[in-house]
Amino acid sequence: MTKKYYIPLKSLLGLSVIFTFIIGCSSTESENDENPPNIIFILSDDQSWTDYSFMGHPHIETPNIDQLAREGLTFTRGYLTAPVCSPSLASIITGLYPHQHGITGNDPKFVKAEEGDREDWLIQRLPLNKEFIDNFKRHPTLPTLLKERGYMSFQSGKWWEGSWKEGGFTGGMTTGDPAQNGRHGDEGLKIGREGLEPIYDFMNEAQDKKAPFFLWYAPFMPHTPHTPPDSLLQKYMDIAPGKAIAKYWAMCEWFDNTVGELLQNIDNRGMTDNTIVVYVSDNGWIQNPDGNGFKWPSKQSPYDMGIRTHITYKWPGQITPAIDTTNFVSSIDIVPTVLRALGMLPTTEMQGLDVLNPRDLQGRDAVFSEDFHHDMVDVHAPEKSLEHRMVMNPPWKLIMPVKSGEPQTITLSGGGEFISIISKPELYHILNDPHEKENVASQYPEIVENLQEELDTWWNPDL
Repeated sequence: MTKKYYIPLKSLLGLSVIFTFIIGCSSTESENDENPPNIIFILSDDQSWTDYSFMGHPHIETPNIDQLAREGLTFTRGYLTAPVCSPSLASIITGLYPHQHGITGNDPKFVKAEEGDREDWLIQRLPLNKEFIDNFKRHPTLPTLLKERGYMSFQSGKWWEGSWKEGGFTGGMTTGDPAQNGRHGDEGLKIGREGLEPIYDFMNEAQDKKAPFFLWYAPFMPHTPHTPPDSLLQKYMDIAPGKAIAKYWAMCEWFDNTVGELLQNIDNRGMTDNTIVVYVSDNGWIQNPDGNGFKWPSKQSPYDMGIRTHITYKWPGQITPAIDTTNFVSSIDIVPTVLRALGMLPTTEMQGLDVLNPRDLQGRDAVFSEDFHHDMVDVHAPEKSLEHRMVMNPPWKLIMPVKSGEPQTITLSGGGEFISIISKPELYHILNDPHEKENVASQYPEIVENLQEELDTWWNPDL
């Protein structure tokens, strides 16, 4: 069987680089057909790349995610396709960018009803939402592709595209029923916060049928409402600058606890060695110190606090653990990487690469992301919702705003407003300036021009 070894070497710049050496057979398909690995996606909801112990947070404790990061191949410079959950999650399950799968925001754009007028809200929303879901279903999801190999699959937690059936899962929790608040997960949002029993029941069924399984674990955590157990809240009250931040920190640890419970259950079943675990967040977050919402610029923004995440791949005996702080990867790579690990080919639409392949990884120049209005304007014309395109080509990051269109004023749930479209291109040296404090676009016009050309080659919406 092919094994993939990751050996950290030193580049000419003195930075750690992970090279991959593939030794053995040219394909894993025959052995994987006989004993295919289980696959688990663990997805954090509204959590910054900084908010883990192993990533350097001075107070938040995440021992289980830290251990997962150490036991797998972890890229600390991962990027998401969008800074808000619905399009980001749709990319993670399809391997496509939002402008490809059509889910560019959380909700269809419609005239919102007055507060409390739920019936009118549903009347307007349902036909628009159905149009986006029908378009999304034209693209095969990972569960759909795995079904061809005999996989059972289970959806739990956040899910925006109707019910679990619309995602190609063989089972799940989200009904998509508007009567049950079927907007972004309904029954699925209980997972983690109210235990993991539905997942355990699914795994029992898969074991009874001797079938490999794919699990989508995307709990509504640490997402608001921030309602952590009091024991965790009290732990952080004395060290946090305020109660709102203490609640968020406690939610991060509560989520980490559920990750530990899930992975321990896998281990108790004797499945650890034959299970691929992938970890990623859906978008970033900066907690508003004065309320229950987020602070700009994080979620819904084109900055790294909105689109950066770490991404971990763990498969004992097949992926040698390493922390890669150099290579830039994307959530768009997750589906192609998993498919290749199973000896399957990505679809022709997928632009991501197999991050376990050294030639692919070392041959990449840049990763991309895109930022749209929160509300989707036209499923057939994603450029109508576009706000920014972003390219990350080490050590640079260019944020390119739309060339036309009206800036959208966003009101934050915790108070305050911001204009969501910047007025001109912004350039950052994100290795030296990871929090994007100094826009150096005026100092390096040639770099701006080159990166803009790279963006247009990737996707030019012809605005």
